[in-house]
Amino acid sequence: MRVLQHKWWGLALAALVLLISMPWRPVALPDEGRYVGVAAMMWHSGDWLLPQLNGLPYFHKPPLFYWLAGLSFGLTGETAVGARLVSWFAALSAIFVLCQLIRRHMDKAEAPAVCAWVLIFMVAQPFWHLGSQFANLDMLVASCISIAICALASHALRPSTGLRTLGFVAMALGVLAKGLIGVVLPILVLSLWLFWSQGWRAVFQLVWLRGWAIFLAISLPWFVAMELRYPGFMHYFFVVHHFKRFAAEGFNNVMPAWFYPGVLLIMTLPWSPAILWTMAQRLTRTTPLGQLGLVWLLAITVFFSLPSSKLLGYILPVGPALALLLAPQLARWHAQSSGWQRRLPTGLALGGVVLTVGMLIGIVWVDTKSNARLVDGIQAQWQPGDALVFEDQFTFDVPLLLKRGPAVPVILDEPFAPQQYDSWRKEIVEAAKFDGIKGRQILLAPQAWQTLRCAAPRTWIVVPKQSKQVLIPERVGLPVLASSPRLEAYLWIAKGHCP
Repeated sequence: MRVLQHKWWGLALAALVLLISMPWRPVALPDEGRYVGVAAMMWHSGDWLLPQLNGLPYFHKPPLFYWLAGLSFGLTGETAVGARLVSWFAALSAIFVLCQLIRRHMDKAEAPAVCAWVLIFMVAQPFWHLGSQFANLDMLVASCISIAICALASHALRPSTGLRTLGFVAMALGVLAKGLIGVVLPILVLSLWLFWSQGWRAVFQLVWLRGWAIFLAISLPWFVAMELRYPGFMHYFFVVHHFKRFAAEGFNNVMPAWFYPGVLLIMTLPWSPAILWTMAQRLTRTTPLGQLGLVWLLAITVFFSLPSSKLLGYILPVGPALALLLAPQLARWHAQSSGWQRRLPTGLALGGVVLTVGMLIGIVWVDTKSNARLVDGIQAQWQPGDALVFEDQFTFDVPLLLKRGPAVPVILDEPFAPQQYDSWRKEIVEAAKFDGIKGRQILLAPQAWQTLRCAAPRTWIVVPKQSKQVLIPERVGLPVLASSPRLEAYLWIAKGHCP
Protein backbone atom coordinates (compact mmCIF):
# COMPACT_ATOMS: atom_id res chain seq x y z
CA MET A 1 0.00 0.00 0.00
CA ARG A 2 2.91 2.35 0.68
CA VAL A 3 4.07 2.00 -2.92
CA LEU A 4 0.63 3.03 -4.18
CA GLN A 5 0.62 6.07 -1.88
CA HIS A 6 3.81 7.38 -3.49
CA LYS A 7 3.09 10.10 -6.05
CA TRP A 8 5.05 8.48 -8.88
CA TRP A 9 5.53 4.81 -7.98
CA GLY A 10 1.79 4.29 -7.61
CA LEU A 11 1.13 5.80 -11.02
CA ALA A 12 3.93 3.72 -12.56
CA LEU A 13 2.42 0.53 -11.16
CA ALA A 14 -1.03 1.47 -12.50
CA ALA A 15 0.55 2.20 -15.89
CA LEU A 16 2.17 -1.23 -15.95
CA VAL A 17 -1.06 -3.03 -15.02
CA LEU A 18 -3.01 -1.23 -17.75
CA LEU A 19 -0.25 -1.97 -20.26
CA ILE A 20 0.18 -5.70 -19.66
CA SER A 21 -3.09 -6.87 -21.22
CA MET A 22 -3.14 -4.33 -24.06
CA PRO A 23 -1.83 -6.62 -26.86
CA TRP A 24 -4.32 -9.43 -26.11
CA ARG A 25 -7.13 -8.27 -28.35
CA PRO A 26 -7.32 -8.21 -32.14
CA VAL A 27 -8.37 -4.95 -33.79
CA ALA A 28 -11.96 -4.28 -32.70
CA LEU A 29 -14.43 -3.46 -35.46
CA PRO A 30 -15.66 -1.02 -36.43
CA ASP A 31 -14.19 1.64 -34.13
CA GLU A 32 -10.56 0.61 -33.70
CA GLY A 33 -10.25 -0.36 -37.35
CA ARG A 34 -11.70 2.96 -38.45
CA TYR A 35 -9.77 5.33 -36.20
CA VAL A 36 -6.45 3.49 -36.34
CA GLY A 37 -6.89 3.26 -40.12
CA VAL A 38 -7.42 7.02 -40.39
CA ALA A 39 -4.32 7.60 -38.26
CA ALA A 40 -2.32 5.19 -40.45
CA MET A 41 -3.50 6.97 -43.61
CA MET A 42 -2.37 10.29 -42.12
CA TRP A 43 0.98 8.69 -41.23
CA HIS A 44 1.44 7.34 -44.77
CA SER A 45 0.24 10.42 -46.64
CA GLY A 46 2.22 12.97 -44.66
CA ASP A 47 -0.83 15.26 -44.68
CA TRP A 48 -1.16 15.95 -40.94
CA LEU A 49 -4.11 18.30 -41.36
CA LEU A 50 -6.52 16.09 -43.28
CA PRO A 51 -8.02 12.95 -41.71
CA GLN A 52 -8.68 10.42 -44.49
CA LEU A 53 -10.85 7.32 -44.58
CA ASN A 54 -9.52 5.13 -47.40
CA GLY A 55 -8.06 8.20 -49.07
CA LEU A 56 -11.17 10.39 -48.71
CA PRO A 57 -11.70 13.37 -46.35
CA TYR A 58 -13.14 12.05 -43.09
CA PHE A 59 -14.71 14.77 -40.98
CA HIS A 60 -16.71 12.88 -38.38
CA LYS A 61 -14.12 13.73 -35.73
CA PRO A 62 -11.25 16.24 -35.24
CA PRO A 63 -7.59 15.22 -35.62
CA LEU A 64 -6.01 15.10 -32.13
CA PHE A 65 -6.23 11.31 -31.76
CA TYR A 66 -4.77 10.82 -35.25
CA TRP A 67 -1.89 13.19 -34.50
CA LEU A 68 -1.02 11.42 -31.26
CA ALA A 69 -1.40 7.97 -32.83
CA GLY A 70 0.94 9.08 -35.62
CA LEU A 71 3.54 10.10 -33.04
CA SER A 72 3.10 6.73 -31.38
CA PHE A 73 3.58 4.96 -34.73
CA GLY A 74 6.96 6.66 -34.93
CA LEU A 75 7.96 4.87 -31.72
CA THR A 76 6.17 1.53 -32.00
CA GLY A 77 5.47 1.03 -35.68
CA GLU A 78 2.11 1.09 -37.41
CA THR A 79 0.15 -1.15 -35.05
CA ALA A 80 -3.11 -1.13 -33.13
CA VAL A 81 -1.10 -1.35 -29.91
CA GLY A 82 0.73 1.82 -30.89
CA ALA A 83 -2.58 3.63 -31.31
CA ARG A 84 -3.92 2.16 -28.05
CA LEU A 85 -1.05 3.85 -26.24
CA VAL A 86 -2.86 7.15 -26.85
CA SER A 87 -5.82 6.01 -24.75
CA TRP A 88 -3.48 4.46 -22.19
CA PHE A 89 -1.59 7.72 -21.75
CA ALA A 90 -4.84 9.70 -21.63
CA ALA A 91 -6.25 7.45 -18.91
CA LEU A 92 -3.11 7.83 -16.80
CA SER A 93 -3.09 11.61 -17.31
CA ALA A 94 -6.64 11.90 -15.97
CA ILE A 95 -5.75 9.76 -12.93
CA PHE A 96 -2.63 11.85 -12.26
CA VAL A 97 -4.45 15.19 -12.39
CA LEU A 98 -7.27 13.86 -10.20
CA CYS A 99 -4.71 12.78 -7.60
CA GLN A 100 -3.09 16.21 -7.78
CA LEU A 101 -6.49 17.75 -7.01
CA ILE A 102 -6.87 15.42 -4.03
CA ARG A 103 -3.34 16.05 -2.71
CA ARG A 104 -3.81 19.81 -3.01
CA HIS A 105 -7.16 20.11 -1.24
CA MET A 106 -7.59 17.13 1.10
CA ASP A 107 -5.95 16.63 4.47
CA LYS A 108 -2.23 16.00 3.97
CA ALA A 109 -2.30 12.88 6.11
CA GLU A 110 -5.34 11.42 4.35
CA ALA A 111 -4.61 12.37 0.72
CA PRO A 112 -1.92 9.71 -0.09
CA ALA A 113 -4.22 6.87 0.98
CA VAL A 114 -7.12 8.37 -0.98
CA CYS A 115 -4.94 8.58 -4.09
CA ALA A 116 -3.88 4.97 -3.60
CA TRP A 117 -7.54 3.93 -3.64
CA VAL A 118 -8.15 6.09 -6.71
CA LEU A 119 -5.47 4.06 -8.50
CA ILE A 120 -6.86 0.74 -7.29
CA PHE A 121 -10.44 1.64 -8.19
CA MET A 122 -9.58 2.91 -11.68
CA VAL A 123 -7.48 -0.14 -12.55
CA ALA A 124 -9.54 -2.89 -10.89
CA GLN A 125 -12.83 -2.44 -12.73
CA PRO A 126 -13.79 -3.11 -16.37
CA PHE A 127 -15.09 0.41 -17.13
CA TRP A 128 -11.88 2.45 -16.99
CA HIS A 129 -9.50 -0.47 -17.55
CA LEU A 130 -11.01 -1.45 -20.92
CA GLY A 131 -11.42 2.17 -21.98
CA SER A 132 -7.71 2.77 -21.41
CA GLN A 133 -6.87 0.05 -23.95
CA PHE A 134 -9.31 0.92 -26.71
CA ALA A 135 -7.95 2.87 -29.68
CA ASN A 136 -10.68 5.40 -30.27
CA LEU A 137 -11.45 8.96 -29.24
CA ASP A 138 -13.52 8.33 -26.11
CA MET A 139 -10.75 8.01 -23.53
CA LEU A 140 -8.83 10.91 -25.03
CA VAL A 141 -11.74 13.34 -24.75
CA ALA A 142 -12.67 11.90 -21.33
CA SER A 143 -9.16 12.71 -20.15
CA CYS A 144 -9.26 16.26 -21.54
CA ILE A 145 -12.65 16.87 -19.88
CA SER A 146 -11.43 15.44 -16.57
CA ILE A 147 -8.21 17.46 -16.59
CA ALA A 148 -10.15 20.65 -17.35
CA ILE A 149 -12.61 20.01 -14.50
CA CYS A 150 -9.87 19.15 -11.99
CA ALA A 151 -7.63 22.07 -12.94
CA LEU A 152 -10.37 24.72 -12.90
CA ALA A 153 -11.95 23.32 -9.73
CA SER A 154 -8.56 23.39 -8.02
CA HIS A 155 -8.12 27.01 -9.08
CA ALA A 156 -11.58 27.85 -7.70
CA LEU A 157 -10.63 26.40 -4.31
CA ARG A 158 -7.13 27.93 -4.23
CA PRO A 159 -6.31 30.36 -7.06
CA SER A 160 -3.48 29.39 -9.40
CA THR A 161 -2.91 30.98 -12.79
CA GLY A 162 -1.06 27.87 -13.96
CA LEU A 163 -3.98 25.57 -13.13
CA ARG A 164 -6.45 28.00 -14.63
CA THR A 165 -4.44 28.06 -17.85
CA LEU A 166 -4.19 24.26 -17.85
CA GLY A 167 -7.97 24.04 -17.63
CA PHE A 168 -8.49 26.14 -20.75
CA VAL A 169 -5.74 24.29 -22.63
CA ALA A 170 -7.40 20.99 -21.72
CA MET A 171 -10.77 22.23 -23.01
CA ALA A 172 -9.16 23.29 -26.29
CA LEU A 173 -7.55 19.87 -26.66
CA GLY A 174 -10.90 18.29 -25.81
CA VAL A 175 -12.47 20.12 -28.75
CA LEU A 176 -9.66 18.89 -30.99
CA ALA A 177 -10.21 15.39 -29.61
CA LYS A 178 -13.95 15.06 -30.20
CA GLY A 179 -15.65 18.39 -30.74
CA LEU A 180 -17.82 20.65 -28.63
CA ILE A 181 -18.28 18.27 -25.70
CA GLY A 182 -14.65 19.04 -24.87
CA VAL A 183 -15.72 22.49 -23.70
CA VAL A 184 -19.47 22.10 -23.05
CA LEU A 185 -19.13 19.37 -20.41
CA PRO A 186 -16.42 21.02 -18.26
CA ILE A 187 -18.32 24.32 -18.31
CA LEU A 188 -21.59 22.54 -17.45
CA VAL A 189 -20.07 20.64 -14.52
CA LEU A 190 -18.10 23.58 -13.15
CA SER A 191 -21.00 26.02 -13.46
CA LEU A 192 -23.34 23.76 -11.51
CA TRP A 193 -20.69 22.98 -8.89
CA LEU A 194 -19.67 26.61 -8.38
CA PHE A 195 -23.31 27.65 -8.09
CA TRP A 196 -23.96 24.94 -5.47
CA SER A 197 -20.78 25.33 -3.44
CA GLN A 198 -20.01 29.06 -3.68
CA GLY A 199 -23.07 30.83 -5.06
CA TRP A 200 -24.00 32.25 -8.45
CA ARG A 201 -21.31 34.95 -8.46
CA ALA A 202 -18.60 32.28 -8.41
CA VAL A 203 -19.73 31.06 -11.83
CA PHE A 204 -18.19 34.19 -13.35
CA GLN A 205 -14.75 32.75 -12.58
CA LEU A 206 -15.19 30.90 -15.86
CA VAL A 207 -15.35 34.21 -17.76
CA TRP A 208 -11.60 34.71 -18.19
CA LEU A 209 -10.76 36.51 -21.42
CA ARG A 210 -7.13 35.43 -21.45
CA GLY A 211 -8.19 31.81 -20.97
CA TRP A 212 -10.73 31.95 -23.77
CA ALA A 213 -8.13 33.57 -26.04
CA ILE A 214 -5.80 30.62 -25.32
CA PHE A 215 -8.69 28.23 -25.95
CA LEU A 216 -9.45 29.76 -29.37
CA ALA A 217 -5.77 30.02 -30.34
CA ILE A 218 -5.37 26.26 -29.84
CA SER A 219 -8.72 24.91 -31.02
CA LEU A 220 -9.80 27.21 -33.85
CA PRO A 221 -7.01 27.09 -36.53
CA TRP A 222 -7.66 23.51 -37.66
CA PHE A 223 -11.38 24.13 -38.12
CA VAL A 224 -10.73 27.31 -40.11
CA ALA A 225 -8.14 25.53 -42.27
CA MET A 226 -10.57 22.71 -43.10
CA GLU A 227 -13.41 25.13 -43.90
CA LEU A 228 -11.15 27.08 -46.26
CA ARG A 229 -9.96 23.87 -47.92
CA TYR A 230 -13.36 22.14 -47.98
CA PRO A 231 -16.26 24.63 -47.96
CA GLY A 232 -19.21 23.23 -46.03
CA PHE A 233 -17.01 21.39 -43.55
CA MET A 234 -18.17 23.36 -40.50
CA HIS A 235 -21.85 22.78 -41.28
CA TYR A 236 -21.20 19.07 -41.71
CA PHE A 237 -19.07 18.81 -38.57
CA PHE A 238 -21.04 20.97 -36.15
CA VAL A 239 -24.62 20.84 -37.44
CA VAL A 240 -24.82 17.28 -38.79
CA HIS A 241 -22.46 15.52 -36.38
CA HIS A 242 -23.14 17.56 -33.27
CA PHE A 243 -26.56 19.16 -33.09
CA LYS A 244 -28.48 16.73 -35.29
CA ARG A 245 -26.85 13.68 -33.73
CA PHE A 246 -27.72 15.01 -30.29
CA ALA A 247 -31.29 16.08 -31.04
CA ALA A 248 -32.50 13.92 -33.93
CA GLU A 249 -33.35 10.27 -34.36
CA GLY A 250 -32.33 8.01 -37.23
CA PHE A 251 -28.85 7.22 -35.93
CA ASN A 252 -27.69 3.80 -34.79
CA ASN A 253 -27.39 2.55 -31.20
CA VAL A 254 -30.78 3.83 -30.01
CA MET A 255 -30.99 3.09 -26.29
CA PRO A 256 -33.44 3.96 -23.48
CA ALA A 257 -32.80 6.79 -21.00
CA TRP A 258 -31.67 4.37 -18.28
CA PHE A 259 -28.90 2.90 -20.47
CA TYR A 260 -25.97 4.78 -18.91
CA PRO A 261 -27.00 4.28 -15.27
CA GLY A 262 -27.27 0.58 -16.09
CA VAL A 263 -23.88 0.57 -17.82
CA LEU A 264 -22.21 2.23 -14.84
CA LEU A 265 -23.78 -0.18 -12.36
CA ILE A 266 -22.57 -3.21 -14.34
CA MET A 267 -19.20 -1.97 -15.64
CA THR A 268 -18.03 -0.77 -12.21
CA LEU A 269 -18.90 -4.00 -10.41
CA PRO A 270 -18.19 -4.98 -7.70
CA TRP A 271 -17.70 -1.36 -6.59
CA SER A 272 -21.11 -0.03 -7.68
CA PRO A 273 -23.06 -0.81 -4.45
CA ALA A 274 -20.41 1.09 -2.48
CA ILE A 275 -20.67 3.97 -4.97
CA LEU A 276 -24.45 4.19 -4.47
CA TRP A 277 -24.00 4.17 -0.68
CA THR A 278 -21.37 6.91 -0.90
CA MET A 279 -23.56 9.06 -3.17
CA ALA A 280 -26.37 8.89 -0.63
CA GLN A 281 -23.93 10.03 2.08
CA ARG A 282 -22.69 12.92 -0.06
CA LEU A 283 -26.23 14.33 -0.33
CA THR A 284 -26.28 14.99 3.41
CA ARG A 285 -22.59 15.28 4.38
CA THR A 286 -20.75 17.17 1.68
CA THR A 287 -17.29 18.60 1.17
CA PRO A 288 -16.31 20.77 -1.81
CA LEU A 289 -14.67 17.81 -3.55
CA GLY A 290 -17.58 15.55 -2.65
CA GLN A 291 -19.96 18.08 -4.20
CA LEU A 292 -17.76 18.24 -7.29
CA GLY A 293 -17.79 14.46 -7.70
CA LEU A 294 -21.57 14.30 -7.33
CA VAL A 295 -22.27 17.12 -9.80
CA TRP A 296 -19.68 15.74 -12.23
CA LEU A 297 -21.27 12.29 -12.22
CA LEU A 298 -24.91 13.39 -12.43
CA ALA A 299 -24.51 16.24 -14.94
CA ILE A 300 -22.60 14.20 -17.52
CA THR A 301 -24.80 11.12 -17.09
CA VAL A 302 -27.96 13.18 -17.63
CA PHE A 303 -26.39 15.02 -20.58
CA PHE A 304 -25.57 11.83 -22.47
CA SER A 305 -28.88 10.21 -21.53
CA LEU A 306 -30.87 12.87 -23.40
CA PRO A 307 -30.14 11.86 -27.04
CA SER A 308 -31.56 8.61 -28.35
CA SER A 309 -28.21 7.41 -29.78
CA LYS A 310 -25.90 6.10 -27.06
CA LEU A 311 -22.53 4.36 -27.20
CA LEU A 312 -20.70 2.77 -24.28
CA GLY A 313 -17.60 4.96 -24.45
CA TYR A 314 -19.48 8.27 -24.31
CA ILE A 315 -19.87 7.99 -20.53
CA LEU A 316 -16.14 7.54 -19.79
CA PRO A 317 -15.75 11.17 -18.54
CA VAL A 318 -17.55 10.19 -15.30
CA GLY A 319 -14.84 7.65 -14.38
CA PRO A 320 -12.75 10.12 -12.34
CA ALA A 321 -15.94 11.45 -10.71
CA LEU A 322 -16.72 7.96 -9.42
CA ALA A 323 -13.20 7.71 -8.02
CA LEU A 324 -13.49 11.14 -6.39
CA LEU A 325 -16.70 10.04 -4.66
CA LEU A 326 -15.62 6.57 -3.59
CA ALA A 327 -11.88 6.71 -2.83
CA PRO A 328 -12.13 8.81 0.38
CA GLN A 329 -14.65 6.36 1.80
CA LEU A 330 -12.50 3.37 0.83
CA ALA A 331 -9.51 4.98 2.56
CA ARG A 332 -11.54 5.55 5.74
CA TRP A 333 -12.82 1.98 5.75
CA HIS A 334 -9.35 0.57 5.17
CA ALA A 335 -7.95 2.69 8.02
CA GLN A 336 -10.19 0.90 10.53
CA SER A 337 -8.21 -1.24 12.97
CA SER A 338 -10.36 -4.33 12.39
CA GLY A 339 -13.76 -5.58 11.28
CA TRP A 340 -15.56 -5.98 7.99
CA GLN A 341 -15.07 -2.33 7.00
CA ARG A 342 -11.30 -2.79 6.91
CA ARG A 343 -11.60 -5.96 4.81
CA LEU A 344 -14.27 -4.62 2.44
CA PRO A 345 -12.05 -2.41 0.20
CA THR A 346 -9.55 -5.23 -0.32
CA GLY A 347 -12.35 -7.65 -1.15
CA LEU A 348 -13.84 -5.21 -3.64
CA ALA A 349 -10.43 -4.74 -5.28
CA LEU A 350 -9.88 -8.48 -5.64
CA GLY A 351 -13.36 -8.91 -7.06
CA GLY A 352 -12.70 -6.07 -9.50
CA VAL A 353 -9.49 -7.71 -10.70
CA VAL A 354 -11.28 -11.03 -11.29
CA LEU A 355 -14.13 -9.38 -13.21
CA THR A 356 -11.78 -7.24 -15.30
CA VAL A 357 -9.54 -10.16 -16.27
CA GLY A 358 -12.61 -12.28 -17.00
CA MET A 359 -14.06 -9.61 -19.25
CA LEU A 360 -10.75 -9.18 -21.11
CA ILE A 361 -10.60 -12.92 -21.77
CA GLY A 362 -14.27 -12.98 -22.74
CA ILE A 363 -13.85 -10.20 -25.29
CA VAL A 364 -11.06 -12.10 -27.01
CA TRP A 365 -12.97 -15.39 -26.82
CA VAL A 366 -16.25 -14.16 -28.33
CA ASP A 367 -14.77 -11.89 -31.01
CA THR A 368 -16.33 -12.78 -34.38
CA LYS A 369 -15.62 -9.61 -36.34
CA SER A 370 -11.84 -9.66 -36.66
CA ASN A 371 -10.45 -10.29 -40.13
CA ALA A 372 -6.96 -11.13 -38.87
CA ARG A 373 -7.22 -14.69 -40.15
CA LEU A 374 -8.08 -13.50 -43.66
CA VAL A 375 -5.19 -11.03 -43.60
CA ASP A 376 -2.79 -13.74 -42.45
CA GLY A 377 -3.89 -15.89 -45.39
CA ILE A 378 -3.38 -13.07 -47.89
CA GLN A 379 -0.01 -12.05 -46.45
CA ALA A 380 1.27 -15.63 -46.70
CA GLN A 381 0.65 -15.55 -50.46
CA TRP A 382 1.24 -11.86 -51.20
CA GLN A 383 3.75 -11.02 -53.92
CA PRO A 384 5.34 -7.69 -54.87
CA GLY A 385 3.06 -5.87 -57.29
CA ASP A 386 -0.15 -7.44 -55.96
CA ALA A 387 -3.22 -5.22 -55.71
CA LEU A 388 -6.29 -5.26 -53.47
CA VAL A 389 -9.92 -4.47 -54.28
CA PHE A 390 -13.11 -4.71 -52.23
CA GLU A 391 -16.35 -5.96 -53.75
CA ASP A 392 -19.64 -4.82 -52.15
CA GLN A 393 -17.82 -4.21 -48.87
CA PHE A 394 -15.20 -2.10 -47.14
CA THR A 395 -13.73 -3.27 -43.84
CA PHE A 396 -11.54 -0.98 -41.81
CA ASP A 397 -9.07 -3.54 -40.50
CA VAL A 398 -7.98 -5.31 -43.71
CA PRO A 399 -6.01 -2.39 -45.26
CA LEU A 400 -4.65 -1.55 -41.80
CA LEU A 401 -3.38 -5.06 -41.05
CA LEU A 402 -2.00 -5.42 -44.58
CA LYS A 403 -0.32 -2.02 -44.12
CA ARG A 404 -1.81 -0.80 -47.38
CA GLY A 405 -0.94 2.90 -47.41
CA PRO A 406 -2.71 3.80 -50.68
CA ALA A 407 -6.49 3.90 -50.88
CA VAL A 408 -8.16 0.61 -51.84
CA PRO A 409 -10.75 0.62 -54.68
CA VAL A 410 -14.26 -0.37 -53.59
CA ILE A 411 -16.65 -1.74 -56.22
CA LEU A 412 -20.30 -1.08 -55.37
CA ASP A 413 -23.55 -1.57 -57.22
CA GLU A 414 -24.52 2.09 -56.66
CA PRO A 415 -21.38 3.81 -55.40
CA PHE A 416 -22.90 7.16 -54.45
CA ALA A 417 -26.40 6.15 -53.37
CA PRO A 418 -27.42 8.15 -50.24
CA GLN A 419 -27.49 6.17 -47.00
CA GLN A 420 -29.88 6.83 -44.12
CA TYR A 421 -28.35 4.89 -41.24
CA ASP A 422 -24.84 4.81 -39.80
CA SER A 423 -22.64 2.29 -41.59
CA TRP A 424 -19.27 1.99 -43.30
CA ARG A 425 -21.04 2.78 -46.56
CA LYS A 426 -22.60 5.99 -45.29
CA GLU A 427 -19.26 7.14 -43.90
CA ILE A 428 -17.34 6.53 -47.09
CA VAL A 429 -20.05 7.96 -49.37
CA GLU A 430 -20.24 11.15 -47.28
CA ALA A 431 -16.45 11.39 -47.32
CA ALA A 432 -16.47 11.21 -51.12
CA LYS A 433 -18.72 14.29 -51.31
CA PHE A 434 -15.85 16.46 -50.07
CA ASP A 435 -13.53 15.32 -52.87
CA GLY A 436 -15.52 14.23 -55.90
CA ILE A 437 -12.46 13.49 -58.05
CA LYS A 438 -10.92 11.11 -55.52
CA GLY A 439 -14.34 9.71 -54.75
CA ARG A 440 -14.84 8.64 -58.36
CA GLN A 441 -11.37 7.03 -58.33
CA ILE A 442 -12.04 4.98 -55.18
CA LEU A 443 -15.79 4.23 -55.17
CA LEU A 444 -16.38 2.43 -58.44
CA ALA A 445 -19.26 0.94 -60.37
CA PRO A 446 -18.97 -2.74 -61.47
CA GLN A 447 -17.89 -1.83 -65.01
CA ALA A 448 -14.69 -0.28 -63.58
CA TRP A 449 -13.46 -3.83 -62.99
CA GLN A 450 -12.67 -4.08 -66.70
CA THR A 451 -9.88 -1.56 -66.10
CA LEU A 452 -8.78 -2.86 -62.70
CA ARG A 453 -8.55 -6.48 -63.87
CA CYS A 454 -5.46 -5.68 -65.94
CA ALA A 455 -3.96 -2.92 -63.79
CA ALA A 456 -1.81 -5.34 -61.75
CA PRO A 457 -0.38 -8.81 -62.39
CA ARG A 458 -2.41 -10.21 -59.49
CA THR A 459 -5.41 -8.71 -57.71
CA TRP A 460 -6.88 -9.89 -54.42
CA ILE A 461 -10.67 -9.55 -54.37
CA VAL A 462 -12.19 -9.34 -50.87
CA VAL A 463 -15.90 -10.15 -50.72
CA PRO A 464 -18.46 -10.53 -47.89
CA LYS A 465 -19.40 -14.17 -47.38
CA GLN A 466 -23.11 -13.46 -47.37
CA SER A 467 -23.10 -11.17 -50.42
CA LYS A 468 -26.33 -11.49 -52.40
CA GLN A 469 -24.86 -10.20 -55.65
CA VAL A 470 -21.81 -10.77 -57.82
CA LEU A 471 -20.28 -7.52 -59.06
CA ILE A 472 -17.06 -9.11 -60.40
CA PRO A 473 -18.15 -12.11 -62.51
CA GLU A 474 -14.55 -13.28 -63.12
CA ARG A 475 -14.15 -14.35 -59.49
CA VAL A 476 -16.91 -16.95 -59.84
CA GLY A 477 -15.27 -20.36 -59.92
CA LEU A 478 -12.00 -19.16 -58.38
CA PRO A 479 -10.94 -20.88 -55.15
CA VAL A 480 -11.23 -19.09 -51.81
CA LEU A 481 -7.61 -18.58 -50.73
CA ALA A 482 -8.22 -16.81 -47.42
CA SER A 483 -11.22 -16.26 -45.18
CA SER A 484 -12.47 -14.92 -41.87
CA PRO A 485 -15.88 -15.31 -40.22
CA ARG A 486 -17.35 -12.58 -42.45
CA LEU A 487 -15.07 -12.23 -45.49
CA GLU A 488 -13.39 -14.36 -48.13
CA ALA A 489 -10.63 -13.53 -50.61
CA TYR A 490 -10.07 -14.63 -54.20
CA LEU A 491 -6.98 -14.12 -56.35
CA TRP A 492 -7.39 -12.87 -59.93
CA ILE A 493 -4.31 -13.39 -62.13
CA ALA A 494 -4.18 -11.10 -65.15
CA LYS A 495 -1.75 -13.24 -67.20
CA GLY A 496 -3.62 -14.95 -70.00
CA HIS A 497 -6.64 -12.68 -69.65
CA CYS A 498 -5.15 -9.29 -70.52
CA PRO A 499 -3.25 -8.03 -73.56
